[in-house]
Amino acid sequence: MTNTRPPNPPDQDVWHRVSRTVSPLKKGSSKPGGAIPAGFMRVPTPKPVLRKPRHEPIGLRADKKTRRGRVEIDIKLDLHDLTMPQAFEALRRGIIRAYNQNFHCVLVITGKGIRGQGVLRQNLPNWLGHPDISPVIAEYAQAHIRHGGNGAWYIFLKTR
Repeated sequence: MTNTRPPNPPDQDVWHRVSRTVSPLKKGSSKPGGAIPAGFMRVPTPKPVLRKPRHEPIGLRADKKTRRGRVEIDIKLDLHDLTMPQAFEALRRGIIRAYNQNFHCVLVITGKGIRGQGVLRQNLPNWLGHPDISPVIAEYAQAHIRHGGNGAWYIFLKTR
């Protein structure tokens, strides 16, 4: 949709100030600035996160409780400050232990990482598909802001 009205003078002033601070992309370049500075590491884009389907529907009431952050958490797993292999092993042991104790909901705290691109946060959905733990997982969802928001996940376990 295009704006057909002419810009007013304050908008023009702002536009001229902003346009002086940017430079056009080079022909054929898709990213401004070219090379990545030496201290930065390029993180691959994450695969889309899909909820694992349950055998039976979660139900409207349980889904509302999840969205409102009123989930009863049985155990928390904090993966902060762990390397990827350590975090995966802690997740695997924690979920199996929770399942054996007949817990229903596990809160896994991965942290957000820099600009929301945390390695643990990105890898958690792939780890949940691992053959050791996927049979006991009914569903998982992003945590409510009161439980960590983007840096945490609810993992709902199947009943024994």
